Amino acid sequence: MIGGVPLREVLALESMTGARVVGGASGLDRRVRHVNVMEVPDILRWVNADELLLTTAYPLRDDPAALEALVPDLAAKGLAGLALKPARYIEAIPAGMVEAADRLSFPLVELPPESSFNEIINSVLTIILNAQAVRLQRTAEIHERFTAIVLGGGGLRQIAEALADAIGAPVAILDGQGAVQASTNGAEAIGRLESMISQLGPPGDAGTGGPTRLHVGDRSITVKPIQVSQERFGAIVALIDVDELAEDQLDALEYAATVAALRHVQARAVAEADRRFEAVCLEELVTGHVDRAVLMERAVSFKWDLSVPRAVILIQLDELGGRPFAQLAGSAEESAARHRVADAARLTLGARAIVWERSAEVAALVVPFAAGLAEMGERFVAEARRALPESTLSVGIGRPVDDPVRLAESYTEARRALSIGRWSRGAGNVLLFADLGVDRLLVGLKEAELSDFATQLLGPLLDYDARHRTDLTRTLEVYLETRNGALAARRLFVHYNTLKNRLRLIEEILGRPLDDADRSLGLALALRIHRLPRA
Repeated sequence: MIGGVPLREVLALESMTGARVVGGASGLDRRVRHVNVMEVPDILRWVNADELLLTTAYPLRDDPAALEALVPDLAAKGLAGLALKPARYIEAIPAGMVEAADRLSFPLVELPPESSFNEIINSVLTIILNAQAVRLQRTAEIHERFTAIVLGGGGLRQIAEALADAIGAPVAILDGQGAVQASTNGAEAIGRLESMISQLGPPGDAGTGGPTRLHVGDRSITVKPIQVSQERFGAIVALIDVDELAEDQLDALEYAATVAALRHVQARAVAEADRRFEAVCLEELVTGHVDRAVLMERAVSFKWDLSVPRAVILIQLDELGGRPFAQLAGSAEESAARHRVADAARLTLGARAIVWERSAEVAALVVPFAAGLAEMGERFVAEARRALPESTLSVGIGRPVDDPVRLAESYTEARRALSIGRWSRGAGNVLLFADLGVDRLLVGLKEAELSDFATQLLGPLLDYDARHRTDLTRTLEVYLETRNGALAARRLFVHYNTLKNRLRLIEEILGRPLDDADRSLGLALALRIHRLPRA
């Protein structure tokens, strides 16, 4: 209960000498936080919960019915008790008041004629203030102890021990799955700790942030969630009923939960900083900006096993929920989706995979399965689609390299496989650089050479399309793909004669016939280069 002192302690005061409880003795543990005096008949308008009401019954001396109704009315208002001095204005306390007091466990106290209301009020307020001062001192001591734990770098065990001392009961601290992270002697008697978390409900539910009473067998325990905003890290379990905790003990429980949550947040921040630094180091590795000596030092520090051949896998989120993933940049939804993709990668790419997150991608250095890299990619995509059902992902995979310094080559290949795969097959596919076919040869050449080659063969046709707003380039592409005039006409949705006229015009523009094998091969390559994305 919060504040005040039990009524039985008030009755022990010198100012209450001679007072006797005539009814409702079972309610003497009600707490007194204030004292009031009844001077008017409509006293219910002026009283509050947890008050001890003093009266001579003078306002109701001529109204027996109202006097007998006073106890039920005051009990309904939540008062701590009624102290009545009957000798002056009524002969005795009515039997009906006594019966109601017993029935409602509402203390009814008869004061002796010589008692002084002023002395009672002063002494009761003094004991309440003294109790409050003691509680504040005790709260300050608890606060100082938990603060010392935080500043001293103490862990969950120190938090549990400090709380157990404060509340006088065994304590266990659980993680989000109900596993014990720290406990004190006797905590093993609490019962099935792993079930406590599920009984609290999700963090967003109203009222789930405060201490909760749970029942384990024939005993009641107290469970306090450890959470920050909508995120729960676990719970504190104490082998004591929440109603048995004094206010300073409840404060201790709150402090313990706050300090435990702070420790979780701090640990997460440190881990996140480590992950970010590791990601920076991995970026330097796959982009070729690290020398061997530094790489070996980092491998030891981050526990990377670079003694086995590894390949680079790049995973790009194309869409989420029907929206281009780029539209989610900077949002919590983007971050959460990327985390899920990374988790799917860690789950499916093998225990030795080194996974990190990039701005709009997830990357990994993998040790190929015996079944091959394609199997790894497909297995990952299946898990990612399960974790993010409304997502579309593209995957590019480079070739394995024996020397970790050469991982930059595998990264470049994965980037090109990703780009070419999305261009040639669309989003949502897994493509290995080793499976690129002729594109694998083209992307290995210098871009300037490729551009010169394509311009030399296709330049006049591209210029003609630009000037006349035609698409003869597309006509040429379809024809070279099919090598069949009728089939090409159907694919272009034009008449066969129209296709023949277009092909004659193309030959005029390019200056050479299309039935020359070398010429056709060169044009096909030039068209491929023209469409080829740049990594």
